[in-house]
Amino acid sequence: MGNVCGSSGSHHVYSPSSTPRYGSAQSSANSTPVRHSPAHSSAASSPSGERLTSVYQLSSKERKKFLNNHDPMKRFGLSSSTPVYRTTHKSYVDEDGMMAGNPHSGALIEMHEELAPNPFARSNGFRPDEARAYVPRKESAHNLGVPSLNVMVGAGALGSVKRYAQDDHVTTKMKLGDFLNRGGKVYTDYSAVAGNGDTTNALLVTLPEGEKVPVKIV
Repeated sequence: MGNVCGSSGSHHVYSPSSTPRYGSAQSSANSTPVRHSPAHSSAASSPSGERLTSVYQLSSKERKKFLNNHDPMKRFGLSSSTPVYRTTHKSYVDEDGMMAGNPHSGALIEMHEELAPNPFARSNGFRPDEARAYVPRKESAHNLGVPSLNVMVGAGALGSVKRYAQDDHVTTKMKLGDFLNRGGKVYTDYSAVAGNGDTTNALLVTLPEGEKVPVKIV
């Protein structure tokens, strides 16, 4: 059933569909930078002939446009106080009410700071120095090399995951800032089937190995 609900020892229980540690709550709401090596592609080149694979190769104006459209923190208006929800097997919530990340996530995510060519750029006449000439590079969360949790956000998020709660599964509420303060990164999960892009959006949030976040069972 895709990345919605499943129960196994891999910690892949609820999977609906990013950022160095920030110094303040305000800055965490502004962007989610990542520094993974971009994959080689047939991306369009800049006027100088340089291939663009990173959002930082765009001008500041075009970079802002791209991140406003693709960075989930900006696109969905998220902040450190934003609640996120996940239904998971109750064994993953420890006796102190804390939860660690899943090192084996199968989610597919958008790397919003890495550029891939927009397949419609040429036919639409988009210049290679324009943000609209690119889309985020797609990646498997497993390849990030860091544990993560699939969560839902938005007005309908709680309802979308609550239906998967049963005797051995619980619905949990977490605060996005608890991930960010521990060095977490936020990505859009485009493989989730539960998000509707309106009242409910799917995210993948990383949580470095050895870190846990507090959860509230709701």
